[in-house]
Amino acid sequence: MDGLTRYAASDLHAFVVHALTAAGASQEDARLVADGLVAADLRGVHSHGVTRTAIYVRRLQRGSINPSAVLSVVHDAGPVVVVDAQGGFGIAMATRAMDLALARAREHGVGFAGVRNSNHCGMLAHLAMRASAQGMIGLAMSNADAQVAPWGARVKYLGTNPMAIAVPAGEEPPLVLDMATSIVPHQRIKMAAARGETIPMDWGIDRDGRPADDPRQVLDGGAILPFGGPKGSGLSLMIDILAGLLTGAVSGPEIIPLYEHLDRVQGVGHLLAAISVAAFGPPQQFTGRVERLAREVRALPPREGHDRVYLPGEIEHLRALEYAMRGIPLPADIEAELRTLGTALGIPALARIEEP
Repeated sequence: MDGLTRYAASDLHAFVVHALTAAGASQEDARLVADGLVAADLRGVHSHGVTRTAIYVRRLQRGSINPSAVLSVVHDAGPVVVVDAQGGFGIAMATRAMDLALARAREHGVGFAGVRNSNHCGMLAHLAMRASAQGMIGLAMSNADAQVAPWGARVKYLGTNPMAIAVPAGEEPPLVLDMATSIVPHQRIKMAAARGETIPMDWGIDRDGRPADDPRQVLDGGAILPFGGPKGSGLSLMIDILAGLLTGAVSGPEIIPLYEHLDRVQGVGHLLAAISVAAFGPPQQFTGRVERLAREVRALPPREGHDRVYLPGEIEHLRALEYAMRGIPLPADIEAELRTLGTALGIPALARIEEP
């Protein structure tokens, strides 16, 4: 027992759809957003799960998420398409953009969809895995509002700027790298502050550039740090260029923070890409080699302090299998947030799973 209350994924999905449609979203947008949020909770990435429902509702009510938005093509160059999200739900618009990239990859061998004028698009693994589920390699990048100090700076300028890559692996689960270029996601800092917890000293700095274990000091004039010093900082900058500047989206400090100025579209940019394995040769040959590589890496002797070797995304995959059977355990503060939101929107309370 983990001490947390569990909920069926289908019930959480229905709750998110109900909440978003009650606030004015279309049924289809609400479904796509719920798909992304619940997928994150299934993988244990609660910072990008149903906890985001409330801020999406508030942004929808305040007008910064456009419920009538459609994905509009502004430039079409065969395998490369640039689209305008028209201020719609980031998850819904990024999902449609990835599907567009997949269609172009089937035709050209590779497909890129650059998205501008969007909002927060959730867990990027959800987008990249749309490609691996079809036997292709998926890549997803997004810039984000400024929360991270570039290497050597003491003020925030870059976003957490995540990226994900999903690779099909035959009979093995897909290999999925999903990472922020900050040492932790911004939401992890917010959740620690809300719970009155301290954070590791290498997660962020205060307004004077000094390491801070108080998340409130990081949020109030301080900054999150990039992972790996100059490596994470450089990668974050490149993602901002690819997802923001290249696509025609806004960049760095120009992006509206998710929890501020709720009446203004964030202006986030995404870059979604799909690579057809078949364009390089027989797909089974490639996936068979990836499958063999995965098994060889997993079989390597573990070092001290590790029970076994895990592949990228494997822990999340195993967690998703468990949570799909036993239910998703939600932290108490997320439970409370959903209860408050449900009461405000007149939605019945979620049914808990009673474990034996």
